[in-house]
Amino acid sequence: MATTTANAKATPTPETPEAAHVTDATQIPEPAHKIREQVLSSVKQGQQLSIDAAQGWAKAVSALPVPDLPKIPGLPAVPSIETATRFSFDIATELLNNQRDFALQLTHVLAPAKTS
Repeated sequence: MATTTANAKATPTPETPEAAHVTDATQIPEPAHKIREQVLSSVKQGQQLSIDAAQGWAKAVSALPVPDLPKIPGLPAVPSIETATRFSFDIATELLNNQRDFALQLTHVLAPAKTS
């Protein structure tokens, strides 16, 4: 059951589903937090460079003619690239969440909570 106060949000407890996805930041050393931020920042910069390059490439090839592909009877329409990408990442998100839950359950089995 989550606990609440007048000025605070509900705090997840081990019995609530949201507790499975909360990391106690006080248990992670500060250098680990700094490294995490640096890695995420570097990844975002690399992604932005890739987007910029793709935009330049798309602009350059936009002048080329694109032929219409013939329709093949009995073959369903192909989803858009965006739809396929979203679907793929939705699956990956579900798999990663399931793997996280599994790993946390395994840690509880192999390293039971310490009693005070």
